[in-house]
Amino acid sequence: MFSDVNLTIPSSSFTVLMGESGSGKTTLLNIMGGLEPQTSGEVIIEQQNLKNFNARQRTDFYRHKVGLIFQGSYLQPQLTLFENISLPGVFAKMPRVERDQRVRELAKDLGISEVLNSLPSQVSGGQAERACIARALLLNPKIILADEPTSNLDEKNANIILQLLNNIRLQRGITVVVSSHSQLVASFATQLVAVKNGTIYVQ
Repeated sequence: MFSDVNLTIPSSSFTVLMGESGSGKTTLLNIMGGLEPQTSGEVIIEQQNLKNFNARQRTDFYRHKVGLIFQGSYLQPQLTLFENISLPGVFAKMPRVERDQRVRELAKDLGISEVLNSLPSQVSGGQAERACIARALLLNPKIILADEPTSNLDEKNANIILQLLNNIRLQRGITVVVSSHSQLVASFATQLVAVKNGTIYVQ
């Protein structure tokens, strides 16, 4: 799909991949996030060339370096928000006391403490998206990759979510990469990358 792509994402930036549906922006984000393999070329994150990793090393790297926010939240419907946010810590074998404390701290920071024991179906779209952000931050990643994080939200809640992501970036020095076709999302970019027909244009 992509040809002759050369993209550098500055550390601690808010980079937005802009493009229409089918432009390849989600594919590009998935390659960065290790969800789709690149067929050629190199992906280098934190000075690490990912093609040199075996499957276990790749999994460990992404688990601790990269937090993912999926389009449509992808919360487990049968689990409470507390349990959903905890999942990366469970898989990473984080001690339960430390994990639970981290969940509560993130929930407080993101304003969802009062709904932690609720199921995803019992909370608003904005609260569900905040839970997804908390889940992505649980293991203190250096990078957040978000695929259309505001696509199911009205403008007011979309702006709140984007403000939260940007504040987290500024406070923690995290690099945020977001795919979107929204001009509101683009307004938060420190680097804007247009994706069209397998080609990228840094603006």
